[in-house]
Amino acid sequence: MSNTYLDPYDRSRKPHAADAENGSIVEMPDRATWSPGQALLADWYDAHAVDGLVPPSTPVDLLGPLIGLVHKLVYDPERDDFRYLIFGRTIAKKSNMGGDGQWVSDLIEPTRSVFLAHYRDLVAHPRLFVGRLRYEGIDIPHREWVRAVAPMGTAAEGVTHFIVFTETAHEPRRF
Repeated sequence: MSNTYLDPYDRSRKPHAADAENGSIVEMPDRATWSPGQALLADWYDAHAVDGLVPPSTPVDLLGPLIGLVHKLVYDPERDDFRYLIFGRTIAKKSNMGGDGQWVSDLIEPTRSVFLAHYRDLVAHPRLFVGRLRYEGIDIPHREWVRAVAPMGTAAEGVTHFIVFTETAHEPRRF
């Protein structure tokens, strides 16, 4: 699967989280602590969500400023797994890994376990999630990332996709 949003990254180097011993994702309920990107995705979600889900036909035009910092994943209920349809080029470069057509279950540990648990929880309990991802370990270039996850789907189908905004916590962009 070709991914037009993916910048080349250095395949000779290991992904940023390769030396992580563990990872965790925690929710940030206080909007005052959100980055501008998290707030922008939250505003889009709030404007379009119906019963906790953004309908799949919803235009993503307002998310244009986040391009490069956004992923789109499709949920496969038979596999209970998630496949990257779009993997933001800025994130590919910062994390030194791409997701072009990759399944979350194919990611390295601890990223695989952390993300699978996180996305499965959001399938079971659809809602806007705004929080932080933190890796633990000695040699990790980007230990902390801010993220926001908007579930897409319908009441009849449930969650079918996620739009995920993420960026390193120490370099938030202004939009």
